[in-house]
Amino acid sequence: MSSGNFDFAPKPITKVGIRPRGAGVLLPIPKFQRIAALRAYADFGKAGDFMQKMSLGYVVAIATRSADIMLMSIISNALTTKVQIDCLKCRDLGLGPNAVRANLFPRLAELRTHANKLIHHLDDPSQEEVASLNIEGVFAYCHHLFEENDDALFGIFPDPAGKFPVVRCKACRALPPA
Repeated sequence: MSSGNFDFAPKPITKVGIRPRGAGVLLPIPKFQRIAALRAYADFGKAGDFMQKMSLGYVVAIATRSADIMLMSIISNALTTKVQIDCLKCRDLGLGPNAVRANLFPRLAELRTHANKLIHHLDDPSQEEVASLNIEGVFAYCHHLFEENDDALFGIFPDPAGKFPVVRCKACRALPPA
């Protein structure tokens, strides 16, 4: 079995998961997911064989995606308290976690596809080969979330002004204009 797509060194993640806050400290929003992802991320270079690297990649994919989901949900909830949208479907389409990711973190949304492909591939027992998977992309997704979007993990979100188009669900589009 070829392990060519496992032959890379992930970029270092140097951001520290703690910040001073008055007399105390501030921890990132997805604490446990961050720890799990970064432990597997750091161990990848020390992994001995293909199966160990694949297992670590799987942990990185799941933990990073979990942290991503949590963060996007928090941002989505913060946005929906500021905008009046009566239809729940329209609110989710326009300001839900997927819309937040696509509009505020487009590179993260792009890299997330690699994690999704790995997770779904390994969840399917009929899959036997991994040559088509972009394992390095999974690690780039982790790096992008925890290194390049570090401020968001501490509650400093990008300015959403002008980045969210008005989206209406199918049922609301069928209604006559008010």
